[in-house]
Amino acid sequence: MRKHILIIAILLLTLFGCVHYEEELWLNRDGSGKAKLVLIHRSANENPDEILKKAELNGIHLQSYSIKRNGPNVIYNVQFKFDSIEAFNNVNDQVGNADFWGKITLNKEKGRRITFKRRISLGDQEDVDDFEMLMRSTITDHPTWSYKIHLPWKIISTNAEEANIDRNGRTITWNYDTEQLWNKTEYMTIELEKPFPWLLVVLGGIIGILVIFSLFWLMRIARSSHLLDWMHHKNSDS
Repeated sequence: MRKHILIIAILLLTLFGCVHYEEELWLNRDGSGKAKLVLIHRSANENPDEILKKAELNGIHLQSYSIKRNGPNVIYNVQFKFDSIEAFNNVNDQVGNADFWGKITLNKEKGRRITFKRRISLGDQEDVDDFEMLMRSTITDHPTWSYKIHLPWKIISTNAEEANIDRNGRTITWNYDTEQLWNKTEYMTIELEKPFPWLLVVLGGIIGILVIFSLFWLMRIARSSHLLDWMHHKNSDS
């Protein structure tokens, strides 16, 4: 029981030490992309080792990072590229129910449709004991988490608020208050549509025309050749 209480206490203090999380994600058509993170954490110590550790993961390429202090808060700014959705998901190697990084899935559907889904969660999804409720009641400053994504395809539908959707710019933003997320799993969902491949259609048409044109001239050349042979034989017989 004491061990259980200690684990919960550490988890809560770690989570609520994070007073702000802001993420901006650029997704490419092949599943690669880049990300920019701002994490404000209430701590007496800076921790660059954790950032450098993540940068060594396969498919992750650290571009820049900075660590600054503002009173009791440590501000982390990190920018990196990733080779695939799998590489992005693997940045989070934490085991537990508290997961603001979450997991992204990107699936191809029928036609030109693509579905994007990201799951995040906070706290235990089952029973909440008295100690956990007590710890929650002592927290007055709930951190905010903000997620913004730039998409390579047309937005068809999403569960984000309409005010946070830029359909022309193909960007969507979700904002969460951790108090509302406690003991809850949240999903960011998007339905997307790839553009019609007009370029391929045009190129296919041009290639088809060239093939027909080439066959036409080959047939004309062949007919001309047969005509010349016939005339030559006729002249020879004469």
